[in-house]
Amino acid sequence: MTAALRAEWIKLGRSRFFFGTLAAVVSVAALGAILTMLSIGRRDYDGVPVTATAMSRPDGVMQGLEAVSILLGVVGLAVTAAVIGADYTQGTLRNQLMAQPHRLRLLTGKCLALVTFIMTMIAAATVVAAAASFAIAPIRGVDTAAWHSLAGLTEIGKGYLNVLASSLGYATLGLLAGVVFRSPAAAVSVAVAYALPLEMLVSRIFSPAESWLPARLMDTLASGAQGYRIAYEAAGLRILVFCAAAVAAALVLFARRDVTS
Repeated sequence: MTAALRAEWIKLGRSRFFFGTLAAVVSVAALGAILTMLSIGRRDYDGVPVTATAMSRPDGVMQGLEAVSILLGVVGLAVTAAVIGADYTQGTLRNQLMAQPHRLRLLTGKCLALVTFIMTMIAAATVVAAAASFAIAPIRGVDTAAWHSLAGLTEIGKGYLNVLASSLGYATLGLLAGVVFRSPAAAVSVAVAYALPLEMLVSRIFSPAESWLPARLMDTLASGAQGYRIAYEAAGLRILVFCAAAVAAALVLFARRDVTS
């Protein structure tokens, strides 16, 4: 398992892939922080007024990161689906199985590598979002005193963990898609199509579904369940059930399906 983790990090650590993904997530995080600050005095997507007073609260420093949590989740989904799917299409999986014939250990090592990779990316996004918020806050009339307090630092930690949990949930969906479709293009396209337009459409037509659909629950978790109809604990429990089922299905398929290339 450890060998599989290290081998996977060789691929994930390649300069083009690592820094390309890093550039994407920090750009998204910075954009979220900037646009959130610029929206002060206006209304957000849900029609709620954004005020300097509200942004001055301890949790205001993480509002920008939470605003783009869906995009960060999609990055986690796409990376996982592409990495797992590429192992099939590029023929590397067959060679890996020769070195590590125990399939469940191999997939577990891959998953652990992807988890640590996503943790690194979300940590970078959190730092950039917080830094951008601190930089722009004085210009927009936001008092950052509460952000420096223990409560503010706690909110930064909570924001990181919430967005990380959401991104790992999206990555689990990408894992299942990668194992099912065995192609990076198909896995990414189908998983993104399901998580974004399909679930959003269903939840708009039938609003109670928002409390049960996996991707919508991940969005709830990322925001700390603020403004959602379901409690944070209930959303977390349902995501755990979904992730456990998705991982179990991926493990069974990975262990039993033939590898022909």
